[in-house]
Amino acid sequence: MTTVFSSSGLRTGRLFRRDTQLSCMVAFDRTLLAGPVAHAIDARLTCEAIVAARPEAVLLSPGVLKSCGDLFADSRAPRVVLRIDYPMVGDFMLAGEEYHRMIATPAQAQAMGADAAVMCLISGYDDPRREADNLEAVAEAARQCEAIGLPLIVEAVVWGSREEGRLDAERIARVARIAAELGADLIKAQYTDDSEDMRTLVQSCPVPVLVLGGAAMNDDEALARFTRDALDNGARGVIFGRNAWQRENATAGIERLIDTVHGMTRV
Repeated sequence: MTTVFSSSGLRTGRLFRRDTQLSCMVAFDRTLLAGPVAHAIDARLTCEAIVAARPEAVLLSPGVLKSCGDLFADSRAPRVVLRIDYPMVGDFMLAGEEYHRMIATPAQAQAMGADAAVMCLISGYDDPRREADNLEAVAEAARQCEAIGLPLIVEAVVWGSREEGRLDAERIARVARIAAELGADLIKAQYTDDSEDMRTLVQSCPVPVLVLGGAAMNDDEALARFTRDALDNGARGVIFGRNAWQRENATAGIERLIDTVHGMTRV
């Protein structure tokens, strides 16, 4: 029997390796919020190092895609996932206030050449009206993505000030489930580094879950253990930022990460 895929399902599948059914993505969108940081002063140089390692996909801001798009214009290059929102929470509050704004539409992301879009759903804003606005924005983006067949990755996280920095497994599972029910194709989620928490998160989320890396560990073996544990307990891959590229040799570090995710099966 022939399986019929929607266009978004087909494109979502392209974000994963066929042989392992896993994905190793690199998030290079932090500088959209943080500006120039160590190992990313020259955005193009960092992009070149990331692309050379050949992860499945790279998360980028619209401006970096515009200036570095030629690096992805190759059949062997990673897929492009475009950040379409701007979450002003945590270290990135605006004048001490939390906000969320869209910076591109799904149609604009697709027109720029993106293979998928990514945006946040944040639990715990100080002002619940802003959490409601964020929820509405995710729902609207999901409908627009469905209309044009563009996969939507939702970064479902407990970052708001009311969460007070807690990494609570129940809260993570809750916001991930909400994002999935709003229409996300994939979830980018926090991992508490507890196997049971990971299994609960995956079992309660109806779409694939990929794990984010958080703050730089500066310990490759600890990062490998973290990655393997998440995958062993149901994660379908990782979307790491600083733990991937914020190092002296980003290409080698990402290649090691890819080996960890795909079980040393390099192609």
